This record gives sequence, structure tokens and C-alpha cells, in this order.
Amino acid sequence: MKFNHSSGAIAFLLATPLVTGLTVGIAPSSAAIIAGSAAAATIDNFSHKPTDTGRFTNTYTQTIANSGSVISQANADAVFLSNCHELLAANLSKSEVTGSGSNYSGLAQSQAAVIGDFDIDAEETFSFNFQTVLDLLTSVDNRQSERASATGTISFWLINTVTNILLDSFEIASGLDSSSGFYANVFSTNSFNPTAINFNLMAEGSTATSLLYTSGVYSRKFDSATNLRLVEVKNNIAEAEAEAVPEPSAVLGTAIFLGLFVRGRKLNNKLSQFKSKV
Repeated sequence: MKFNHSSGAIAFLLATPLVTGLTVGIAPSSAAIIAGSAAAATIDNFSHKPTDTGRFTNTYTQTIANSGSVISQANADAVFLSNCHELLAANLSKSEVTGSGSNYSGLAQSQAAVIGDFDIDAEETFSFNFQTVLDLLTSVDNRQSERASATGTISFWLINTVTNILLDSFEIASGLDSSSGFYANVFSTNSFNPTAINFNLMAEGSTATSLLYTSGVYSRKFDSATNLRLVEVKNNIAEAEAEAVPEPSAVLGTAIFLGLFVRGRKLNNKLSQFKSKV
């Protein structure tokens, strides 16, 4: 889904500070199975004005209902404001699956990215501030026959567009699974300085939620003139499935079954180069 410059969409992205958190927005009692993954990021206080900017969004949903009902929803928005006094980039993506019944599956995937090209002179320092939120939810009624999973990643890449060398990166990733539990990971190169990393996990019965928040500063001094590209991309996946459980005598066994490469100098042809690995 491509982003349009409507005032309502921009207000939705920018009106609420990320420190208040981002909720998946589904009541755990609204369906037998729920899976939700949502993420948001803002980047501001740039030391340099970009020479070019871009944005990219992509969504995908799939549903199969043999017995029951399932709804998969995916949304993504992105904006890079570079023609105002204060430069600002922001995006969000959200994937949700809800279902009820005895035999169905649903999948929702969303991706959002912002891109900025910068010309950095020798002995100059390039810097910006960032905030991110990654929010996950899973809920099931019956762990034997139902499964819900939610995963999300938020990545920052700084690339030399002349040599295509990745100079710096920062990534957070988190996952919830009603069958196997949860995980949370943070990776950062030295030029990223996270000033806050907060992770909260809450579980009650068969419902679990997690919130991973980060904020910080990127700063790097360049010894020589550099054509630099900043890419921030997020991926969110939600899956839910239910399968009728046979009588014990009939049980024979059950098997239950996001990348981005950016190169080139101009942005007008490179959005098609984005690919999701999911």
C-alpha cells in the first residue's frame, strides 16, 4: 500500500509520542484466537538535509476457513518530511489475525520503510535521533488445537552508496508463540548509542503481550566525503491456526508447519528492489 500525503495519515503517524507505546488494539475476549504484531519508528534531529528521500510499504494477507471464520488485516504507512524546518521520518506497520471455529488458518504480513540519501563532506559528523516501538499479542482458547504467533523486526542500515558497503546497523526483533514462548533481541554497531531499551512481557492464562521500546542517537564522523544512504525498515507477521483434534484412538500425529537490498544513486527506481523475507 503506497502512502499518500493526506493530512489525516500524517497526523496519525506523528500525533502520538512513541513513549506512550503502541497497542495492537484487539480485546483478548473478541475471538478464540488472536495474533497481532505492530511497530512504529520516528527519526528526527538530522544533522544534514537529505539530497533525496523515498518510502515503501507492502502488505499481504491470506485466509483459509474450512470450519469457522478468520480475518487477516495488514496496514502500513510511511512518510519522510524533508521540505520543512525540522526534518522528520516516520512509519508504522501492523498485522492482525483473529479467528474462531475448529479448522482455519490466517496470515497477515506488513512492511514499511523510509530511505534518505545524504552527502557528507570529509571530517563532518552525521547524526540523528530515533525512537522505536514493537508491540506483540497472542491469545488462544485451547493450546491443544490452536496456535497463535506474532513476530516483528525494526532495522536501521547506513550504506555507502558508492561502494555498497554496509557501514552501521541497528536491529530489534521480538516474537511471541502460544506453543513455544517468546524471544527478544537487540543488535547494534558502535555508531548507534541506545539511550533506552525497555522490554515488558505480560502473560495471563493463554494470553501474552510484549512491548519492546528503544530510543537513542546515531553519530559517526566521516574521514572522507561519503555518499550515505539511511534505510529504516520494519516487518510484522501475525499467524493463527486451529485444527480439530481427533478422538485419542484416532490420533496418528500432527505436523504443523523478510530482505532488503538497496543499491544505486537515485531513489526513483530503487523501491522496486525491496523484497520481504517472511
